[in-house]
Amino acid sequence: MARKKTANTTSALEMESSVPPIVEINYVDPLFTVAAHPIKPIIMAGLGTGHLYCHSYNAESLEETVQNEREKAELKEKNSTKVSISSIKKKWWISMDSLDLGSTGDFSTNWKTKRHKGSCRSVIFDILENSTGDFIYSVGTDHIIKRASTETGKVTAKTSVSNHYDGKDAITNMCLSSTHPFLLTGTENGHVLVFDSHELSSKKLKFKLPNIHEDSINKILPMPAISAYHYLTLGSTTLAHIDIRKGVITQSDDQADELLSMCYATDSINANKNDTVLVSHGEGIVTLWKNSNNGLADQISRVKVNKNASIDAIIPTMNEGVEDLKDSVWCGDSEGILHRVNYKKGRVVETRVHSSVMGKLGGMDEVGGLDIDYDYRLISSGMDGLKIWSGQLEKDQQGVLDDDDLDSSVDDSDDIHSGSDSFFDNTDLEGEEEGEEEEEEEEEDAIIPNKDENDSEEVGFDASEGSEDEESTPSTHSTPQIVRKKRTDIATVVMKPKKRMIDINKITRSEQLSESGQEQQKKKQKKVKTLVPNNGIAKFDGL
Repeated sequence: MARKKTANTTSALEMESSVPPIVEINYVDPLFTVAAHPIKPIIMAGLGTGHLYCHSYNAESLEETVQNEREKAELKEKNSTKVSISSIKKKWWISMDSLDLGSTGDFSTNWKTKRHKGSCRSVIFDILENSTGDFIYSVGTDHIIKRASTETGKVTAKTSVSNHYDGKDAITNMCLSSTHPFLLTGTENGHVLVFDSHELSSKKLKFKLPNIHEDSINKILPMPAISAYHYLTLGSTTLAHIDIRKGVITQSDDQADELLSMCYATDSINANKNDTVLVSHGEGIVTLWKNSNNGLADQISRVKVNKNASIDAIIPTMNEGVEDLKDSVWCGDSEGILHRVNYKKGRVVETRVHSSVMGKLGGMDEVGGLDIDYDYRLISSGMDGLKIWSGQLEKDQQGVLDDDDLDSSVDDSDDIHSGSDSFFDNTDLEGEEEGEEEEEEEEEDAIIPNKDENDSEEVGFDASEGSEDEESTPSTHSTPQIVRKKRTDIATVVMKPKKRMIDINKITRSEQLSESGQEQQKKKQKKVKTLVPNNGIAKFDGL
């Protein structure tokens, strides 16, 4: 029997931010991995079918379109019941299917290709200083790593990794060094394999670190502040500090809970430090670790986020210009909800809803990946699609959210109902005969520029038409910024009747002067007694 939706789920939605997405892209096939270009408005999307899409977008135009459409919606709905962003029926932002995207527009497809047999498990951008974002690296269940040009999608190097581990193993994720040509890969069996990214086609393995964890490697983070050879790995129930030349340096205590993802704090990244690490757990919490405190042997504090769902993704805001954002990380859970956690305050301070469809147990599309684009916008992705969120802060939004909807406590943020577990395609496809592989790889890597008949069927918002409408009918409506209402102090209301009772003596003073001193004193005592509440020990007076 399905579990009922608890009141705590509603509590989380009441904390929902007024910040909307600027674009929403839905995919027909399962979306497994997403990566944002570090310095350009480009997004790579890897699908369960092995296809790779390269998208580009005009962020400024999308932001302007959303703002214009929002103002129109406010004028229409100013006298109606106000709703949250996730409950809006007519979306202000562009929402399209990937198949309908053309080669032009505010969000377009630069190229697409069948890059891998089976699913595409991980895709990342090159982050070396001299070639930042120029190349992409992808890996699939075909056990092949490929490097390709970001601009054209053409493969420039590739290598098979199946010879370096057991045939039943498979790569789960990848990590690149920002200073050295090191490409690290983690496998399902807990191994770490290191390749030379400049000599990928040589098929030589630079380093191999077997059995770092008992189970799948869920995340790898470089530690450039310490050494180009030092990394953090996350797998099963432990966190490990490794040197790719020597092996494990330290390994944490068993956390008795699956560790799913991790990231550095924003201030640690900007200060070129690798000291503070935040780790997301399968039991719905985020833990804080400090290398300077105990050598990452154990967590030092925890924040409850969603006790009934797993926190599958976590990423720093990367925005140090705003104090609250600097101390925050974004988390995505298996109910399709995004949480901004201020780890210094130890609580959730903002939520957003990634899933476009909400079921009885929460969102239908679990948050499987998070990234930050070149201008610090949040990108969330699940198996159904991705969203790019507006870069404006909540206080800058002139939303249709009611003040009372935002004035809710964050203390109940950990009481959200559970969804399903995190996704990942763990299906390994058997390779075919060597004679047929080369021909099939040529077909797989065929780049398809998005200039086919689909271009003529492009749908969605027309930014130019929207701007013309605004110019022809300038809006004089100005919505004030969201201000939280102050609640009336109940104590002051309770005390008012008592103050009136004390002042009765002044009202009866003229009558008291006409009476004798003894009788006057008795009457005053009698009046005071009648005004005392008949509760507590006072009700026994005179007995």
